[in-house]
Amino acid sequence: MSHEATARAYYRAIDAADDDALADLLAPGFAHDRPDRTLSGRETFVRFMREERPRTDTEHRIDAVYVESADANAEPEVAVRGRLLGDDGGELFGFVDVFEFANGDDADATVDHLTTYTD
Repeated sequence: MSHEATARAYYRAIDAADDDALADLLAPGFAHDRPDRTLSGRETFVRFMREERPRTDTEHRIDAVYVESADANAEPEVAVRGRLLGDDGGELFGFVDVFEFANGDDADATVDHLTTYTD
């Protein structure tokens, strides 16, 4: 799976509440830096998404995906610009997520670090 496809699969897993698919996309040492907190560890993050996130009736709408690599030997970063929508289709907020990957090539890449920026 490409890095871009992995990022897109991340949102599908969250929106579908598919904890197993979400865990498969994340490195064991995954960390998520959000405006309100940092979640460290794949299991901690998946448990938060399953049991503690403030709203589960949401959908991530992707507006653009940007893939950048500083050089040919560096892991690419993927930035996703989108909006979080409520169950009524109304926009809750806009976001930019920056994905960093582990494990080298596309086929084995997992998300190692995610930084979320919101408006």
